[in-house]
Amino acid sequence: MSRKPQVHLVNPMLNPSGGSEWRTVSLYRQLQPSAEVKIWHFREAPSEAFSGISLGKIDTRRLSFPRGGTLVFVGVYFNISHWIRLARPRRVILTYNTPDAERLAARVDLIRKTCGIEPEIVFCSRELAAQVPYRGIVEPSLVDLDAFAPTDRTGRDGFRIGRLSRDAPEKHHPEDMALYARLAEQGCEIDVLGATGEMRAAGLAPEQVHMRAIGSVKAPVFLQGLDCFFYRTAPEWPEPWGRVIIEAMASGLPVVTDRTSGASSVIEHGRNGLLFDTTEEAFELLMRLKGDPALRQSLGQAARSTAESLLSDEVRAQVQAFYLQPDAPT
Repeated sequence: MSRKPQVHLVNPMLNPSGGSEWRTVSLYRQLQPSAEVKIWHFREAPSEAFSGISLGKIDTRRLSFPRGGTLVFVGVYFNISHWIRLARPRRVILTYNTPDAERLAARVDLIRKTCGIEPEIVFCSRELAAQVPYRGIVEPSLVDLDAFAPTDRTGRDGFRIGRLSRDAPEKHHPEDMALYARLAEQGCEIDVLGATGEMRAAGLAPEQVHMRAIGSVKAPVFLQGLDCFFYRTAPEWPEPWGRVIIEAMASGLPVVTDRTSGASSVIEHGRNGLLFDTTEEAFELLMRLKGDPALRQSLGQAARSTAESLLSDEVRAQVQAFYLQPDAPT
């Protein structure tokens, strides 16, 4: 009886709403039936949101670290310590999902020198792949289409606009608080999951604007309570993909997002979502949705279909086949 392939996924696993963390978990779940898979974290304790996942702590003092098999670093934004010299993997895969070409180059050089093999690169979007001089594959972050499922939103009172992200300042556009206040004045309800401490302390129209701490509500439940999903980041942080956008689309929500995010590439304006360039355009589009339930429904249905196509069984099989290759391709 042949042994299952061995795959090690490495990520800090600190943020309960982090795109890299949930990319790691989704990949773990996809590969687990056909491989021996383990998620490795280090130093700090992982978020309690991942308590049901098989996790191992990298601890060189106890000689606890990945050995052999396929070694996957989900992100290049964290450091790799000297244990990599003893890991002896057959393949090393680097997931490039944050725009930092200098760090990527350093990781590629480290793997070449310590492991003696050429690392393979997985890009989260075509836009990010075009920014660096490396070849690789573009892979969507796998979203659970059963967990993020549409709900019946017909007959609801009011109009709730929601947003979900990490609570880092760069994840929020500096003009958004003023936009939320303006929308609230027009009768919209605003619900932000992953608001920064400063946003929560602002006390903006508390009866109509909800600023929630990160992790206080599970993402699928949060999205089910919305009528529309709004998303953009600060200008200094162009979103390389935006997993939360795909989660919202899978939930059957009309998405209003700016054109700078990587995930906006799957949105056809007016068919499965709405795109904007300025804050004024965003306001006008959101007010248009508020007054047009039929448009919200048609956009949401098309968004769900897009998510199903993007994350089809065929796509998932291709992802699985890539990670379960026995050796690095020549």
